[in-house]
Amino acid sequence: MLFSQNSQLILRHTKKFKTKKVFFFGNIQDNFPEYLSTIETKINFQKYDDYKNFKKNNIKKIDVYNRFLVSDEMIKNCDTIIYYWPKNKSEAKFQLINLISHFSTQTEIFIVGENSSGIKSAPLILKAWMELYKIDSAKHSILMSGFLKRKKKFILDHFFKIHKWKNFFIKSLPGVFGYKKIDEGSKVLASTFSKNITGDVLDIGCGTGFLSVSLFYYSPNVVMTLVDNNIVALRCAQDTFDFNRLKGKIICSDLYSNIFKKFNLIISNPPFHNNLKTNFHIIKKIICDSIKYLKPKGELRFVTNSCFSYHDLLTKVFKRYFIMKKTNKYKVYQAFLN
Repeated sequence: MLFSQNSQLILRHTKKFKTKKVFFFGNIQDNFPEYLSTIETKINFQKYDDYKNFKKNNIKKIDVYNRFLVSDEMIKNCDTIIYYWPKNKSEAKFQLINLISHFSTQTEIFIVGENSSGIKSAPLILKAWMELYKIDSAKHSILMSGFLKRKKKFILDHFFKIHKWKNFFIKSLPGVFGYKKIDEGSKVLASTFSKNITGDVLDIGCGTGFLSVSLFYYSPNVVMTLVDNNIVALRCAQDTFDFNRLKGKIICSDLYSNIFKKFNLIISNPPFHNNLKTNFHIIKKIICDSIKYLKPKGELRFVTNSCFSYHDLLTKVFKRYFIMKKTNKYKVYQAFLN
């Protein structure tokens, strides 16, 4: 089994956990929780594909969750936290404060992460509730630990940001794409929408729900289905729709994994990063698999950075395609089945 560099760092301290009841959370990239010897292990994934893949290979019958927020029920009996620091500080703070709000004082907390992710700010972020100390480092990763000294109340509304676009309001939480502001690439894609769009539309990787909301602005009679792999993003999309009194089907899905119908149009602003590394796997899968989920004369429309070309892939998969719009930073592809 190949473990991430963060898990390898924890592996050097396995003796600490043999008598512990451990709760794992955060940016876990492997099956390490299954191999760590403990009295009891529980784990919460916020990405549906991580949850699905871990559960499929869960030999030890560990309690595995895919929940928006941590609850008292989930952490029951646990006395130790192992938290994998994500790629940004705001997401880490959101997850950690939710996490520690359910644990009693004197709970031991281990935090591990890559230097480039901002983990060095963890002691400052959490100083009101605990003192964290570095206990190990290797291969550009750090492992810290400390004991919870004071309880913290978690209030979800304190973490929401609300952005205004036209006469709509977009709600977002840390860790969801477009948290700090509405993404410029998404705005470029939204600017190509018109009243001519009709029928069933699938928003892949919906995030806050901005693209679906903007499509409703131009074409209020479309039937929207929104999917995302991140359960926090799904909550944002649902809150955005509720706030604006819009209706749509919002589904937890790893791209097309939970989609069982066809659409007139598929829209997306796909990521090209996996954590801190460039990765084009998602956009390639969106393009290649889209033909299974498009109706006759169906269309795939997505935005990408101007520096990336998908000519070869689109030519193989679709009868015809166009670059619908181009700016200095972004371009919108439009591809048709026939």
